Amino acid sequence: MKPQSAIPGRFVLTAVVALCAGCPQYRDPTVPNPIRNVEEPTSGRHYLIYEPSRYDAAKAHPLVVVCHGTRPFDYPLRQIRDWVKLAEEKGFLVVAPFLEGTTASLFRPVREQIRLQRDDEKHILNVVRHVSGGHNVSQDRIFLTGWSAGNYAVLHTGLRHPELFRALAVLQGNFDPTYVADVVDSIDPYQPVFVLYGADDVLTGKQGRQCVEWLGSHRVSVVESQIVGTHRGHPKEACEFFQHVVRTVPWLHIRVFQDGSDRLSVRFKIRASFEPTAYAWSFGDGETSPVAEPDHTYTRPGTCRVTLDARMPTGKTVRRTVEVSVPQGQRNPSPK
Repeated sequence: MKPQSAIPGRFVLTAVVALCAGCPQYRDPTVPNPIRNVEEPTSGRHYLIYEPSRYDAAKAHPLVVVCHGTRPFDYPLRQIRDWVKLAEEKGFLVVAPFLEGTTASLFRPVREQIRLQRDDEKHILNVVRHVSGGHNVSQDRIFLTGWSAGNYAVLHTGLRHPELFRALAVLQGNFDPTYVADVVDSIDPYQPVFVLYGADDVLTGKQGRQCVEWLGSHRVSVVESQIVGTHRGHPKEACEFFQHVVRTVPWLHIRVFQDGSDRLSVRFKIRASFEPTAYAWSFGDGETSPVAEPDHTYTRPGTCRVTLDARMPTGKTVRRTVEVSVPQGQRNPSPK
C-alpha cells in the first residue's frame, strides 16, 4: 500500500436514515459506499463498518479497528470518517466499535476503569470475530489504533492479544500506567507499537512521552514519533506505519498452552504471515524439535527460554524467543 496524502479535514457528512440488512447507514460524499451501523449479536453492542468498493470476497483484506476518544467530544462516527477515504483508496476494511471505557469521568475509580476496559476488550474481540465471519479478512493483517482516550482500549486490548493484532498505533493518546498493569504478562516484545504525540499538545503530549517510556521499560518494540501541532487525529501516519510493518517485519507469534492435568507438559502453536519451510525449536532444556507445532514435556519445573528459528520461503530465517514458566507439579500416573 503506497502512502497517500492526508484526508481533508472538513467535509459534509449526511446521515441517511435507511435500512440495509436491518442496519442503519451513514452517507459520506468522499466515498462511494455507506458507513453501516451493525449490531454485534453476542453482546448486542454496536459498531460501524466501512467496506471499500473494491472489496472482493475471493481475496483476503486487511482490517483496521479504530477506537474513538472521550465521549461526548469524540465518537465512533467521527473516527471512522477520518479513515474511510484511506480504506477506499487502499482496499482495507475499517471498523469503529462503540466503547465505554473512553467516556469522560474525572472521578472514576481505577477498578471501575479497568472493568470498563475489559468490557471493551470483549466487545472489540467480538467485533473482529463478527467481521471475520462475514468478510474475507486477512488474519495476519489485523491492526488496532485509536486517538486520545481511545488508546486506553488500544493498549489494554492490543497488548493482551498480540496473537490477533499484528501492530498497534497510539495517536496522541492518553496514558496512565495503572490502567495497563494487567497487560504486562501478555506483552510480546515482537509486536510493533507506534506512539505519535504532539510536542505542543497540552492535553496528551506529556502522557505520550510517558507511554513511550513505559512501553520501552517493558521490552515493547516501540516506534516513537514526536510532531508539532494540535490535538487531532493522524490516520495517514498510522496507515503508513502499518504498511511499513507489513513490508519489513515478518509476523511470527508463538502461543504457549500448558496442560492443567500434566503441569510439566507444554504445547506450542504459531501464527505467522508466511508459510515456514523449516522449523527448529530449542526448548531450553537441551531438547529440540523440527516439527511445526510441537508438544514438549519437561522433566522438572522452572523457567526455560524457548527459541524457534523458522525459515521463510525466501530462505531468510526468523527467530522468536519466549520464556516458559513450568510450574511445580507432577505428571498424572499412567493408567494401569
